[in-house]
Amino acid sequence: MSESISPKQQQIPGWRLAGFASIAFPTAGMTLPLAIFLPPFYTKTLGLGLAEIGLVFMLVRMFDIVTDPMMGIISDRLDSRWGRRRHWLVIALPFMMLGVLMAYMPVGNPTVWYLGFWLIVLYAGTTMQTISHTAWAAELSGDYHERSRIAGFNAFAGYIGSLLILVPLAVLEYAGTPPAGHEALSFFGIVAIIFAPVCVLAAVTLVGERPSTPAPRIGLIAGLLVVLKNPHMRRLLLADAAASMPGAVMAGLFIFYQAELLGDAQSNSIALIFFFSAHIIGVPVWVNLSKKIGKHRCFAVNSIVFCLTTASFYFPGEGDVVLFICLLFCTGFAHSGLQFSIRSMAADVVDYDNVQTGGQRTGLYFALLAITAKAGGALAIGITYPLLALVGFDAQGGNSEETKFAFRVIYLTIPVIAMALAYFAIRGFRLDQAEQKILQEQIELRNSSGVN
Repeated sequence: MSESISPKQQQIPGWRLAGFASIAFPTAGMTLPLAIFLPPFYTKTLGLGLAEIGLVFMLVRMFDIVTDPMMGIISDRLDSRWGRRRHWLVIALPFMMLGVLMAYMPVGNPTVWYLGFWLIVLYAGTTMQTISHTAWAAELSGDYHERSRIAGFNAFAGYIGSLLILVPLAVLEYAGTPPAGHEALSFFGIVAIIFAPVCVLAAVTLVGERPSTPAPRIGLIAGLLVVLKNPHMRRLLLADAAASMPGAVMAGLFIFYQAELLGDAQSNSIALIFFFSAHIIGVPVWVNLSKKIGKHRCFAVNSIVFCLTTASFYFPGEGDVVLFICLLFCTGFAHSGLQFSIRSMAADVVDYDNVQTGGQRTGLYFALLAITAKAGGALAIGITYPLLALVGFDAQGGNSEETKFAFRVIYLTIPVIAMALAYFAIRGFRLDQAEQKILQEQIELRNSSGVN
């Protein structure tokens, strides 16, 4: 078992950090289909309604509004001999594995109620895992730039996981396997179920937890009010919710875009391979840029570039598969810096709360970020699928040119508007490297003197 990390230890060896971040690999096997393949699987393959599926995904995501902050507070309070975070990764495993098994590999004719129930089970597991893992990552170092490195490792591992899952799927798809069919979803589920226990074991044994001062015990409502009074966190929450919408919109409509606008149903996984390859290239680039200009400025640049690349999807038409993949690569590069920047900034925001309140409640802070990310994703599906139904879009195909144009407008405008909102939310963010260093010095001085 790993030892605790010293408060003075700023950089974790890369091989240990790779083991810590490996959890993102099976998580990609669970979350990638949730956004891209599962909604079309239940509509296009199983024949359920677009509006019904959009509503189910939105309502189940909203369920996390209650469970996420509860999990954040519980993980901040309940220690084990492993610390505050690691044991929750183990507890989360059976929930995630059972949820994947039932939601991705249904038998017979599942209803929207069936889907909703097993999504709740799956999301309960991912809530425990995601909040515990991201809070643990934020607490591994007090250094401004090392936090970006850790968040970058996590993002990089997730994109590598997505890529490794998509390569064999692309081979199956090219051979005629439907991209949102039973075989593809079963493949995702089996990979996730096999690798999840292995990667959790690697994470909990290779990296320890850094000692931190527990936050004063307060109730759920009081804790939420404390977080929301943090001026830096308010901006970050708005930016995170807005930045989570574009990816969810484009992922939820991705297969339909390929089939209806490009007339292609065999290049879905190949296109996604290029998309995630761009993420792998982009993460170190954005990490290095954040070291030069600061995290919040890096996020602002990301937002502008993403808006420009997303707007370019207006141009691909029938047969323009190569152009579409090129634009998807550019969009993936732009998208790769958004989420890790926010998570790294959030670790700094927790320092501000630590100084103000006398203790570290990282779990609650990252629980709220999980809520905004899920709410943004749920809102994206909850808005776009009913809009598609409103304009008469048929998931089975055979849509008119007017309907296809309406689809294209929905695909472009919602992501661009949302990302523009994220840009304006983060423009006023003021917690930079100099201020974070002062906060860390105050925390260390208080902890060394034993004063809370």
